Amino acid sequence: MSSRTISAPKIRSIMEKAAMYTMNVIEIFDENICDLINNICSSSQMPPEYVITLLLPAIGHFLNGSQIRTNTGTTTNIPFFTTIIGYPSVNKSSATEAILSACLAIEKHIGIKPEESRINCSATVESLLTELKNTSPKLIQIWDEAATLLQSFGLYKQGGAAYDRSIMCTLYNSSSVVKRQTKSGNITVENPVLNIAAAAHPVDIFSCVSGEGDDDGLMARFLFSVPQPCIPLSSEIKLLDIDEPSFTHLLYIIYCFNMLEPCDVRRNDD
Repeated sequence: MSSRTISAPKIRSIMEKAAMYTMNVIEIFDENICDLINNICSSSQMPPEYVITLLLPAIGHFLNGSQIRTNTGTTTNIPFFTTIIGYPSVNKSSATEAILSACLAIEKHIGIKPEESRINCSATVESLLTELKNTSPKLIQIWDEAATLLQSFGLYKQGGAAYDRSIMCTLYNSSSVVKRQTKSGNITVENPVLNIAAAAHPVDIFSCVSGEGDDDGLMARFLFSVPQPCIPLSSEIKLLDIDEPSFTHLLYIIYCFNMLEPCDVRRNDD
């Protein structure tokens, strides 16, 4: 993480401006998904932006390596690096916990052992690549404190550039092969897919972004969400409707649709 800092008034100004741009859930999702999101948010006192932002990497993870084909005919993976940003005690942890719980429930249901979990907590490139090679080439990281991840960037430098940041950029770019060569050994991972969902304090993110001097574009690959905190009256807090589908149901359905052998499905406008 950069040693540069950004002033508190500047942070407040950025937070206030960013909060002005809200997500209209109705315009993005159909009625069923809206009901699912609203049920969780209204019972957990979270803005919908928290849920939607962290849901994207989970969806990318349970697509199970499915790819999309661009207009130029190039195939690419569907990774998401996303971060929700908020001051302390605005319920960011509830959002990360909701996604983590859903991922763990699905892994348990499909028979993935805890020691073989695809939910990764590696804070260094060496550890991450080792897990991608030995555990699964498709991993998701869910960080309740993004500072843990951000502080690891730039630990390994070569010629003035941060080598670990380069590896993270390569993972995002859907490279078919990622290699890490060191004196202690070499690691080669084929077709890796990494998704990252994180929660962060404003100073951690803004200082990191403002201090990105090597122009590698790593932080530009992250989707950031800075919504207005949800602080309802006690009378406005609703109980969770257990009859409504949960994130676990949604992500498991996505997993089931993408667990078959690869096939080429193209849209036919005819």
